[in-house]
Parts: sequence; C-alpha cells; structure tokens
Amino acid sequence: MATILILSKTPKNIELMAEFLNKQGFNSVSASSYEDLDRIINDKNFDLALLDIVGFDNRIWSYFEKINQTDKPFFIISNLKNPKINSEGLKKGAKGVMVKPILMRELIDLIKAMLK
Repeated sequence: MATILILSKTPKNIELMAEFLNKQGFNSVSASSYEDLDRIINDKNFDLALLDIVGFDNRIWSYFEKINQTDKPFFIISNLKNPKINSEGLKKGAKGVMVKPILMRELIDLIKAMLK
C-alpha cells in the first residue's frame, strides 16, 4: 500500500485528505510545519507528496528541491492559479500544480498514474 505525504498548514485539510486517501486504499503521513516536513523527507517514508503551499513562506521552494532529490513525485496544491507558482514548481521538480477546489476523482487518477 502506497503512502502519501500530505502537507498543509490547516489541520482540518490534513484530516479530510487523509480520510479520503485511506478510503481509497492509501496510507498517509502528514506535515503542518517545516520541522515535520524535514523529518518525513529525511525518513523517505512516503511514495508521493501532495503539498498545499497556502500559508507557507518562500522557504517552501527549498523543500521542493529536497523532495525532488528523493526521486518521489510531488504535486503542489494552491488556492489560486499563478504562472509563477507553476513555473517555480516545475523548475523544482513538481509534476504539476492543482488549484483548489480539487476534484477528488481526478486526484485519485493522478495518484494512481504516478505510482505505476
């Protein structure tokens, strides 16, 4: 069973995403701070990451580089469509950017495709 890293500053978002992913047959690990994210990245105990950047400062870009170095795919989640986020995210190794609200069926299809 694959493990999905969920990053969000909002505990309720983490809870809802973890519950949804669990119902779809995935495990999850969560981070709501840079400290949590450092620990999980160092442990490499995940197969794919969903990174909600809302509420994080510009340091988040260096974490994308760290995740990219693990060879684990990751997606950025944002609350707005922004060409700078797309461009920077792709440069740092993101497989794409999803804009809220996320269509859960599309998310699951994307996760399954990336984990093949």
